[in-house]
Amino acid sequence: MYPRLYRKPVQTRFCLALVLLALTLRLLPQADEACRAGLALLRLGGSRPVLNAVLLLETGLGPRAETADKPAPLPRPLRTAPGAQASGIVPNEAPETETAAPEPPAEPETTALAPEPSETAQGPVFSAAAAQGLKLRGSCSYQPDLGALLEQPLPAMDAAGPRVLIVHTHSTEAYTPDGDDRYEPSGEYRTLEDGQSVIAVGDVLAEELEALGVTVIHDRTLNDYPSYNDSYANAREKIRTWLEEYPSIRMVLDLHRDALAEPVRETVELDGTLCAPMMLVVGTDEGGLSHPDWQRNLSLALKLQVLGLQEGGGLMKPLDLRKERFNQDLSPGALIVEIGSTENTLEEAKRSAAILARMAAELIG
Repeated sequence: MYPRLYRKPVQTRFCLALVLLALTLRLLPQADEACRAGLALLRLGGSRPVLNAVLLLETGLGPRAETADKPAPLPRPLRTAPGAQASGIVPNEAPETETAAPEPPAEPETTALAPEPSETAQGPVFSAAAAQGLKLRGSCSYQPDLGALLEQPLPAMDAAGPRVLIVHTHSTEAYTPDGDDRYEPSGEYRTLEDGQSVIAVGDVLAEELEALGVTVIHDRTLNDYPSYNDSYANAREKIRTWLEEYPSIRMVLDLHRDALAEPVRETVELDGTLCAPMMLVVGTDEGGLSHPDWQRNLSLALKLQVLGLQEGGGLMKPLDLRKERFNQDLSPGALIVEIGSTENTLEEAKRSAAILARMAAELIG
């Protein structure tokens, strides 16, 4: 054994070795338990102060009892990439996600009643269901799809100028004289006096359309005099001339007075007054003359028919579809309108003309 004189230096060197050993083992987490076991054995034979110093360096517990539980470390806060949720995803692996904008508060619901038919900048819009109440008559054997024709949009009106042209192929047609409406006849229910013939009905139609803001040309030429047989040829020349001069025209209304096979007086009471019934006549190409777009004319007539039926009271007779073309090949907006018959009075026909003006203005928009 060492002499007592040399015990202290040896003990000092021994303690320094233990300190170095403790520091070395501290760097190795897997040797933590082995370090603690070795220190426990050294404590049995070593100096208390030295062992306490070694324990302080190794555990940081100092002279406390080694049986005390070591407090659990605080959880480490997770780092998140910008825009990523704190879900433990490594920032470099965070998926690129778009931040959804908060939804605006819902607006209160409003209920709007749509007009029937609904109106647009080009006039009302018609549905195929309206065709169920429509009837066709006449000599033509064609069976067109009325619902599809009703749904066809009206042609756009881009050019500025007159919108409606009123003509009279049979300009001398007249009505039953009544009250002050008396005339000098030029034939049976005919007169050259334009103030007592169907031309006077055209005057009312033109005035009412103008009052509704629709620019009108009213051609008051006597196309059936002196030659009745040349009436359609004369009217054709006038219509073509006006259409060439004013491409803005979208509706050509040829006003007639009907002649019934059996003289029966037909009237319609609207708003307490008697009106003459009206009938729309549409020509086709079935008679052999070229008229490839006759269904466009029929489409317009069907729309007018629907508006007329909405007036009620039987104002509109069934639409007459014919084999002849009646100059309607010149414009898809060309129609014949029979206002009243020989059994009606001029005043009754004028009242119906005012209603026709409202219908035409509604279509034109």
